[in-house]
Amino acid sequence: MKFKFVTKIFFFLNFVLFLNIFSIPKLTIIMVIDQFAYSYMEKLGPNFEYAFKDLKQHGVYFTNAHHAHGVPATATGHNALNTGTFAKNHGIIANSWIENGKKVTACKDDSLKSLVFGQNNMLLDYGYSAKNIMCNGLTDEFVKKYPNDLTFSISYKSRAAIGMSGKTGKPIWFDDKLGIFTTSKAFFNQLPNWVKDFNEKYNLDKTIENNIWRRAYPKKSKKYKLSDIDFNKNSYYIYSTYHKSLISKKRLDEPTDKIGKKNKPDIKNYSRFIKSPLANKVLLDFAKNCIDNNLHEDNNMLLWISLSPLDHLGHIYGPNGMEVTDMIYHLDKQIKNFLDSLYQNIDEEDILFVLTADHGVQPLVELNKEKNLPAYRINSSEMLHKINKHINKKYNIKNLVTDFEASQLYFDMKKFNDLDTKTKESIYSDIKEIVLNKKGISKVVTTDELINNKYDFDSILNFYKQQVYIGRSGQVFIIPNEYSDISNYKFGAGHKSGYECNTHVPLMIYQKGNFENKVISKKVWLTQLPVTIAKILDINKPEKSEFEPIF
Repeated sequence: MKFKFVTKIFFFLNFVLFLNIFSIPKLTIIMVIDQFAYSYMEKLGPNFEYAFKDLKQHGVYFTNAHHAHGVPATATGHNALNTGTFAKNHGIIANSWIENGKKVTACKDDSLKSLVFGQNNMLLDYGYSAKNIMCNGLTDEFVKKYPNDLTFSISYKSRAAIGMSGKTGKPIWFDDKLGIFTTSKAFFNQLPNWVKDFNEKYNLDKTIENNIWRRAYPKKSKKYKLSDIDFNKNSYYIYSTYHKSLISKKRLDEPTDKIGKKNKPDIKNYSRFIKSPLANKVLLDFAKNCIDNNLHEDNNMLLWISLSPLDHLGHIYGPNGMEVTDMIYHLDKQIKNFLDSLYQNIDEEDILFVLTADHGVQPLVELNKEKNLPAYRINSSEMLHKINKHINKKYNIKNLVTDFEASQLYFDMKKFNDLDTKTKESIYSDIKEIVLNKKGISKVVTTDELINNKYDFDSILNFYKQQVYIGRSGQVFIIPNEYSDISNYKFGAGHKSGYECNTHVPLMIYQKGNFENKVISKKVWLTQLPVTIAKILDINKPEKSEFEPIF
């Protein structure tokens, strides 16, 4: 009895000590670098001189942090980082999906209550909201516990900003049609004055016109002499973006003449800008402006920052592209400058800083081929056509499979539900046989099979199972091998499979005096992160999260 009493006293004192040491930070920043694979930390780590080096050396550095997603995507990853759970609960199974026979975008909502603000608070004819998010998140719990404190989430992508904000946060994103930072009526009654002032005073168009992309280091620097650097020969573009104007009258996100299509004219275009290091700087300047205008002595702040230019660039050049490597070098210094600017006015002990990613990226298929790996580009439209042709010939059913989206085949369910069980099973069997005969395919599994079977948590089939949301998911999942890609693109890199290159991401946490000087190699899941932040901020963890804090 005496031992039990002493033990209880010991744990009570330790709990009190925890509360005293880990006081709630004045400013919590969760920075998400879109498509920032952990492999970059290993490959480029020795070359980092600024933020990434400092965070590795002085923060809590996790070398084995993973997303458990079968189909990693921007919307899915950002929602997981906020909700601490999977798409089976939060509902955002991909950036877009098919629902009731129509394509649905994760955050698109054209209702009058969700229209986007244009210049001078004029409402535009399109809108965004969090209506498709089906459970609460860290941000919602923060707002509930601290209604007088502020939370913002900012990004170039609306789906990233809204995924981090949830239903009650304050997301702000970049509208590439107007060239301004904005939001919608779903979250604000009007565009905040500090956002309008930034748009007007920053003069983005002039800033872009006066800048070109220069390398972070001299051209002949050893930092660029890496064994797997790819000089554009396999990438989407056939030219480098270095030393070119960052604004153009052409849509530079279109394929070049090399693959049979010409660039299309566009009056106002920001496609080159949002793929440049300057875009990261502008967003960090905007984040600093957000803090300066909203964080005061009598409040605290939770700020999400999602840096998406690396994702825009990585899809084109792949993770081994020279431009991608250089952008990361720029980010290394830009994040350092951003943090240093904050520390001038806020004590380091009062800022909790987290850096991670929503997903990684796989190497270009062509580079995998050069390494004699079984790498193939599988054309999804051709595959869909072949399946429907077979089903029509054998079962006299036209266009049964309507779409391929996020690794899933979608059926015309009205036609499919009219079939007897034996015919349904036969169709499933035929689809598996057709698809598995294609080189580069690893597995084909029905959604029903995923739901009804049990898998080890860290198995790839379980990752796909966690993303099944009935009514939004398709009827068949097609899983490529880890070197191949399924899409309609002839070039570029993807990340829509549950292999380590796409799921393993960096995680670094730093707060002077509280979280520092530690390397953790134990495997952790990114769905633990919001639960961990909730514990530090003394709020309830997100309602659907089944995870425990990392610490």
